Amino acid sequence: MPSLFKRGDRFYLAFHDAAKNPSRKQVSLRVSGSRAARAKAAHLTAEYELGSYNPWSSRQPKEEGRTLSQAVCLFVETRSNLSPQSIQKYRSVLWQFSKWMGPKKRLGDIGYKEIQSFIDGGNRKAVTKKTYSTTLSPFFNWSIEQGWMQTNPIKKLRLPKIQQSLPRALTQAEVQLLLDAVDGYDSRAKHFKPGATLWMKDAIRLAVVLGLRASELCQLQWEDVDYQNKTIRIGGRPGFKTKNAKRRLLPMTPVAEKIFNSIPEAHQTVIASSTGRKLSERYLSVRFKTFVRLCGLDERVSLHSLRHTACTNLITAGVPIEAVRLYMGHSSLVVTQRYIHLTSESLYLAINRSRSNPSPKEDLRKLSEKQ
Repeated sequence: MPSLFKRGDRFYLAFHDAAKNPSRKQVSLRVSGSRAARAKAAHLTAEYELGSYNPWSSRQPKEEGRTLSQAVCLFVETRSNLSPQSIQKYRSVLWQFSKWMGPKKRLGDIGYKEIQSFIDGGNRKAVTKKTYSTTLSPFFNWSIEQGWMQTNPIKKLRLPKIQQSLPRALTQAEVQLLLDAVDGYDSRAKHFKPGATLWMKDAIRLAVVLGLRASELCQLQWEDVDYQNKTIRIGGRPGFKTKNAKRRLLPMTPVAEKIFNSIPEAHQTVIASSTGRKLSERYLSVRFKTFVRLCGLDERVSLHSLRHTACTNLITAGVPIEAVRLYMGHSSLVVTQRYIHLTSESLYLAINRSRSNPSPKEDLRKLSEKQ
């Protein structure tokens, strides 16, 4: 079995065969990322075992001859640590792209005009075109790392401008309407026992305070809640994947602690059905929509609106934008900056505090004391 190792900033694969001279042959994988190295090592190992690859031969397969379909399969393998939603997005877009181009299409033969034709086809909306381009771009960057392409053709695309809509945040009164709707529904329903849907109240309150995504709410377990150190761990353990595959540690504010204390630790997950069943992201989102309609809120309000609400509340409280980014787990400040739209006063507070106190950790500590 070939062994993978790293020398300097590059990964290598070592093959062993006592009948060969030399008995040990090292092959540079020409990548510096561990995920890409593991995927490439797995592919070369499979080819070696099938007899289609000989590391001792002076004639090595040309990497630029890699087909699109082969590269797509390898790339998706390197993204296994991402959330199921992100993996599914890569699979969907790349599969459509591979089908459009043809399975035998060589990576080196793909030009930006062909990609432009693919993205413009199908009567797609402007936001969908943008999503497709941002999904394809990491794939091409990865292919460049493998030595299969020279440049990223996405950079030459012409995409329509998208009118940025402001995030929809809920007021305190609207959040209370949702909570009251859950209580009313639970008390009036006759086809299940009282209290069977009250778990939705816990989900709403935690989402508003912690700013969790639907997938994070469904995966949060009691082992992630550390009462001793006053922290809540989001991601960073097997079975708990965040959108960007990064862990974040949130401070357990008094408000958050009060919510956790009100939830019985009867099941493994913090938010679970009355029977203890783990909730799926889709089920949670659909059930939430039921209560949005019951209390007459805007149809555009979704479970993700609670995350917008949490972020907006932090900005309004004057928490520096970098501290908010860390708290919410945003990939960049550009995402967080969308929320600085509320009032001139909140904008002034956010900028003024960030200049006087640039430490995100200190800001999170102060936020914990405030709440």
